[in-house]
Amino acid sequence: MGRGYIFIGKGGVGKTTCSAALAVNLAENHRTLIASLDPAHNLGDVYGVRLSEKPTKISENLFAIEVNTDLLTKKYLERTVSRIRGMYSYLKVLNLDRYVDSLKYSPGIEEYSILEGLTDLISLDYDHIVLDMPPTGLTVRVLTLPYTALIWIEKLMELRNEILSRRKTIESVTGRKCVIIDGQEVKIPVEEKEDPVMVELKEKREKMELVRKFLSEKCSIFLVANPEPLSLFEGERAIDALKNFGMKVSGVIINKHIQDNEVTARLEKIGKTVKVPLLSSHPHGVDMLREIGKLLFDVAEVDK
Repeated sequence: MGRGYIFIGKGGVGKTTCSAALAVNLAENHRTLIASLDPAHNLGDVYGVRLSEKPTKISENLFAIEVNTDLLTKKYLERTVSRIRGMYSYLKVLNLDRYVDSLKYSPGIEEYSILEGLTDLISLDYDHIVLDMPPTGLTVRVLTLPYTALIWIEKLMELRNEILSRRKTIESVTGRKCVIIDGQEVKIPVEEKEDPVMVELKEKREKMELVRKFLSEKCSIFLVANPEPLSLFEGERAIDALKNFGMKVSGVIINKHIQDNEVTARLEKIGKTVKVPLLSSHPHGVDMLREIGKLLFDVAEVDK
C-alpha cells in the first residue's frame, strides 16, 4: 500500500491540474500512480494522452488511470446480484429477481462502487497514489463511507450471530441439519465459517478496514480552492464533514491566485497553504505541470 494524496474541492477549481502536477514531481524519484475518480474525466486532456481504466505510462515512473465509474457500478451490481442469488437461490418464494434488479436504483450505489474502485487502486504496487476526486459532495460521501459501513457491518454481524445461535439451539433439540424448502433439501449453516452471509460480511469488513487505514494512516487530503466565496464555503463544509469522522485536511492549495483578499485570508487559517498563480494559458503536458508541482511539495510534505 503506497502513500496516498487526495485532492478535493468544488468542481472547476483545478483539482485535476494540481493532482497531475504533484504526480509528475513525485514520479521523478518514486513509482507513482495517478487516478481520476471523477465521472467527468479530463486527466487525459491535462497530460495530452488518451487514458483508460488500465494504467497508461506517462513518463518513466508515472502511470495514469481514468476510472470508468459506470463500469465500476455495473461490475459491482453484477457481483452483488450473483452473490445474493447464490446465497438464497432456494428461496424462490421471495421473488429475489425483482429485489436484486432494483439494486441499481438504491441510494449509495454510486458511492459504494467508487469506493470499490478506490479499494482496488490502493492495493496496487506503487510508492505513491494520487487521487483526483469528484466534486465535493460525492467525494465526502465516498471518503466517509468506510467509517459508516464498518458500523453497519458490525451490527449486522451481531444480528447474524444471533440467528446462527438460535439455529444451533434448534438443531440441538430436533437433530435436523437440513430442511425442505420448495421441494429442495437445504443444509442450514449454524457455524460462522459455514455461513455464506457471515463470510461475506467478514470480507466486507476487511475491505472497509483496509480503506479506513489508508485514509487515516497513509493518506494526505488537500483542499483545492479558488480565491472566491463559493469555493471557500463549499470547502469549509467538506472539511467540517470529514472532521466528524476523524479525517483532517493536510493543506490548502489556492489555485488561480492573483492577489490576497478576505477569502485567501480565511483559507490560510484552515492550514498550511500554497498559492498557485493564475496562468495566461491552461497548463498541460509534463513540462508545464512540473513547474506547478514544485510549488506543491511544501504543502504536500514530500521530500524533494
